Amino acid sequence: MNPNMTDLFDKYLQHQMNEEEKKAFEETLNSNDTIKKAFDEYQSLMNAFKDYHQKNELEQIMNEWYLEEMTSISDHHKKNWWRVAYIAASVALVVTLTGLWFYDTLKKETKKQDKEITYLKKELSNIQKQQHHLVQNIEKIKTQQHPTANSQSTGFLIASNYLLTTYHSVQNADSVFVENEYLQRNKALVVYTNKNLDLALLYIPQLKITNIPIHLLNKPAELGSNVFTLGYPSDQLVYNEGYISAMNGYDNDSAFYQITLPLNPGNSGGPLFDNSGSLIGIVMSKNTSMEGVAFALKSTMIYNIKDSLPADSIKQIWTKAFKKFPSKKENKSSTIQKMKTFIFKVYVYQKSV
Repeated sequence: MNPNMTDLFDKYLQHQMNEEEKKAFEETLNSNDTIKKAFDEYQSLMNAFKDYHQKNELEQIMNEWYLEEMTSISDHHKKNWWRVAYIAASVALVVTLTGLWFYDTLKKETKKQDKEITYLKKELSNIQKQQHHLVQNIEKIKTQQHPTANSQSTGFLIASNYLLTTYHSVQNADSVFVENEYLQRNKALVVYTNKNLDLALLYIPQLKITNIPIHLLNKPAELGSNVFTLGYPSDQLVYNEGYISAMNGYDNDSAFYQITLPLNPGNSGGPLFDNSGSLIGIVMSKNTSMEGVAFALKSTMIYNIKDSLPADSIKQIWTKAFKKFPSKKENKSSTIQKMKTFIFKVYVYQKSV
């Protein structure tokens, strides 16, 4: 058990907390089953040791009394000596049997404690980063443990509840979840896919976000245009910048741009912006034989799938997302700050890979 935790328990049990600390600690016990269980087991163990020491003290007192009586017995009091010896032996037997019973009970309890403490240590190892908040502030601990996903990519909101990502990212997924640094993890439903364009549309019922600043540009960008992307090749949002190096993608595919931009696994599905903040594409793949060369689906191709969308309500959302981008000019830093809340990690789980 973590020594900071036992110090905290001892402080409470020894009535060394002020009223504010005591109240905060008791609220923590009531709200966190793991901490409450650890505290109850620790308190039981301390009570057991306390009882054990009391029995040892009783045995010591009886032994001292016995020795004192023995030294005071003279030869002409042998009859009394046998009476005293009998009483002392009886007391010693009772104390010994009690001690053996208690030792056996304590041994069983200790084995039980070992299992619980091992388990508790395993659980606490997952919340070490939050543990100092409990020790210093005695605050409520909130942790969310998630299993490791089979894959991670990037997606971005184009409308409330609707997120764009790549088809290959969610292909054969049993479940999909999205989250970012600002919003907790939510389950997503795949409502539309286009294998040819490697595009997927996700619906997140729990997200109720409005005033999304990401607007898709319904015209081709120009060769040599400076571009940047935001994505999740790691746990934190990463910015990369580059330029459009060719108007067609791999194998001269006109649906894609070739971009010169350093990308890594996880960037797939990330938005591609021009310097004015308009979304001109979505990152799809990179060329493994050419350093820094990647490909992005053009925003004009994204717009053209409108008629194949599954519902009129989604088609209306699609049209709204392609409205003209506001003419107000902002610096890139301000644009990034505004956009990053709407860009998500996409976690994919598969039962079999």
